[in-house]
Amino acid sequence: TRAWVSSFCPGNPTCGSSSYSCPSGYSSKASTTICATQTCAQSDCCTANPNCDAYTCPSGYTRRTSSTACSSATCTQSECCTANPTCGAYTCPSGYTSKGSTVVCASAT
Repeated sequence: TRAWVSSFCPGNPTCGSSSYSCPSGYSSKASTTICATQTCAQSDCCTANPNCDAYTCPSGYTRRTSSTACSSATCTQSECCTANPTCGAYTCPSGYTSKGSTVVCASAT
């Protein structure tokens, strides 16, 4: 009976066997993910890409707005962080001496 059921009730497709393509802003789930019905849908095969809100920038960088969407399932420094300016762009007020043009500021402002 199992062979009979398989021939008349085929299993649902997987995301890998389907021609479903995730839209921009989403990443594909594993190709072995089984779709909920005979036709794969975004909710079956795709996961929304994360935002930068959970990304930690290294020292000398400031995180962009937390709502910045990443281009894939993993955020990168170039998507989520901007380099802090250096003192080279800053003019010290009278009575102060510059620490050098290559010193990186503690923040973006």
